[in-house]
Amino acid sequence: MGSSKIIVDFSTTKYTDARLYTRANHIIDKMDGNPHFVDVQPLLIVLREANTTYIALLAKTQGGSKEDTALKNQARAALIVLLKQIAARVQTISDGDETLILSSGYDVNKKWSKVGPLSKPVNFRLKQGSNKGSIYLVCDPIAGASFYEVEYTEGIPTPNSLWMKATSIKRKITIDGLSSGKQYTFRMAGGGSHLFRIWSEAISSYVL
Repeated sequence: MGSSKIIVDFSTTKYTDARLYTRANHIIDKMDGNPHFVDVQPLLIVLREANTTYIALLAKTQGGSKEDTALKNQARAALIVLLKQIAARVQTISDGDETLILSSGYDVNKKWSKVGPLSKPVNFRLKQGSNKGSIYLVCDPIAGASFYEVEYTEGIPTPNSLWMKATSIKRKITIDGLSSGKQYTFRMAGGGSHLFRIWSEAISSYVL
């Protein structure tokens, strides 16, 4: 018994009309005579016929009428129904075994894995912002980061310093509203599902 799940997304955002035909053809080729899925062979015949009809109607849409497009869309929907129906049978027969699923031509969802703390920011740097009382901060991209955090505090930090925070989905962050003429210390980290942060080296700078 395995835990793999078949991907059953055959939407237009994932498969263009032409790619859907190619994908269905690949599944047909992989499952034709596959000893693991003997019981699915009758459905495979229906799938092959549906795919042949679909590609023929798709060809007619090139310079064709609105009716031709509507017929192609109906054939696409019917093809997807069959692909999902067969996928359900494959899922049951394979009992979630990734190797068996892949032998059918279907894809499996990537297995979730726990992500630890992200790596320490590299090349963290800052410069004066375009407005008075602002600082521009940036670091190199951090693998796996879904957002970036900046912490800053007035002066040189001590164990009792109060750190303020700013968050952005981009690795380039501008902090506004700082006191002109004051010194601040800044640090940056990549953020993800793990709560722990590995901060960059702290940089201190006066704000213009």
